[in-house]
Amino acid sequence: MSAIGLGLALVVIYGGLVARMLGDAKDQLDNAGLGHVEISKEGWRRHRSAKLVIGDVDSLAASLPLPAGAEVSARLLSRGLLSSARANEAVEVHGVDWARERAVALYLREVRQGVVPGDDDQLGILIGEQLADRMRLQLGHKVRLMVQRADGEMGAAIFRVRGIFHALSPGIGQRRVLVSRAAAADLLGAGAGAHQIVVQIDRAAEAHRIAGDVRGKLGPGFEVLTYAQIYPIFEAMESLVNGAILVASVFVYFLVGLGILNTMLMSVLERTRELGVMQALGTRPGGIVRLILAESFWIATLSVALGLAVGLSFTWVGSRRALLDFSQQMGEGIEYGGAVLRAVFLTEFSLRGAILPALYVYVMALLVALYPAWRVSRMRPVDALRAS
Repeated sequence: MSAIGLGLALVVIYGGLVARMLGDAKDQLDNAGLGHVEISKEGWRRHRSAKLVIGDVDSLAASLPLPAGAEVSARLLSRGLLSSARANEAVEVHGVDWARERAVALYLREVRQGVVPGDDDQLGILIGEQLADRMRLQLGHKVRLMVQRADGEMGAAIFRVRGIFHALSPGIGQRRVLVSRAAAADLLGAGAGAHQIVVQIDRAAEAHRIAGDVRGKLGPGFEVLTYAQIYPIFEAMESLVNGAILVASVFVYFLVGLGILNTMLMSVLERTRELGVMQALGTRPGGIVRLILAESFWIATLSVALGLAVGLSFTWVGSRRALLDFSQQMGEGIEYGGAVLRAVFLTEFSLRGAILPALYVYVMALLVALYPAWRVSRMRPVDALRAS
């Protein structure tokens, strides 16, 4: 019974760990400043042309059919070269509205030195800790940012480092720089507007529906994609993890079935004479079957109680304190295929998520009990009484 309960507990704990990991990956896209829905001009994602700008961003964003609580940020994007007195580095340039970007990008809420520039600060630039270390930059230092303009010419401007942010992913901290959207528009010669509108919502599961609504509202000329379409790593990761859960669950339930079958066979073997006496006194075969199934049911009940007590206790503790912590080996965050996962793994405490594994134990217990119940019900009373 304890082995069966332990098997159920392992399934509950593993399921809670995976549910939290996938939930964090989808619902906390702000780790990398990603969107559940992203909007751009048709062809921009393929060509990355500075000319393909969405105009009148504020009016367009206000007209989108979005749920309450949705966060929207508009960006001008480019690749460029950042130069200081000591070094040069290739960078990703994000021209943003600071207040809106702060709501969708965790690293803007993690400025460790200095401040986030104001919207009227045309000379302020924000860089990551890793980039600051590589280029030996400090607050107030001047840097030169060079990009290719919309007209094909090279554009350059001088900025001052106003703040240094901390990112979960070292890759983001090493290559991303942020300036105001107005400054980026002047630098790129792209005019007012944005290359990309990012939408973050509370529930990742609604992304496909919301993308469809937005697509219908905007009509042709725009490309509206969900995070799963842009970053297929999410669906690949979910498929891989679900497959691993299936294999682990089948293995555990197979062992559970063997354990219950062994218990029931030993129980029937030791009580063969007793069951023969019951048959001799008039108990019908159906009554014997019900007796064996009832015994299997109560074994499953005690096992489920033990398994849920252990499994839910661990997931409750794990939802508040990390069960797995790889931050010493991998750093604070793990960047993979566009997603940024925390290297500290918590679990999701869910009574609903534990019900299905518990029901599987009951089903397995009753199924494996059918064979010994059928076998003893077919035995003649005289043969049962002779058994030793």
